[in-house]
Amino acid sequence: SSEVHLDPQTAHPKLIISPKSDSVSYTDTWQKLPDLPGRFDTTLNVISLQGFRFGHHYWEIDVTGKTYWELGVTYPSIPRKGTSEDCWLGRGAESWCVEFFDGEYTAWHGGLPHQLPFSKRFSQIGVFCSFPAGLVTFLEAEKMMPLFSFCAGTFLDCLHLALCPGHDHNGTNSSPI
Repeated sequence: SSEVHLDPQTAHPKLIISPKSDSVSYTDTWQKLPDLPGRFDTTLNVISLQGFRFGHHYWEIDVTGKTYWELGVTYPSIPRKGTSEDCWLGRGAESWCVEFFDGEYTAWHGGLPHQLPFSKRFSQIGVFCSFPAGLVTFLEAEKMMPLFSFCAGTFLDCLHLALCPGHDHNGTNSSPI
């Protein structure tokens, strides 16, 4: 597995990064943070400080108790300002993600949704990224059950882990991711 730390300078102002920079949660309060060029200003995203250019990488993300989340990998070039759909994980060509919302799982890349046939609420999601294979695979981590794979061919830049803990979702989504 690859250790990552979330980059607070990329986090949307309604996201709180843990002191160890290893988890993120949503708050209804807009924090007074500098409007940095790399900060997401509309979508509730944060990306990892580290970028990876080669090799194989694996992360496990705890989504226990969450009713809405998105997680995946992204190029550093993902748009971060404005309301363009490309700012959302998986909606543009810069990122790949799996989303859980209202009990449904969807894999996204390039704005194309892939509905996944799972109804169980998973607690740990694995993300495997292989540079030599150009592969991004999402797994249910406890049993290492594949959820969805994207074959990107060749990655054009380094990749960062990307997370969206989701909004409060009617008071049911306060746990960190």
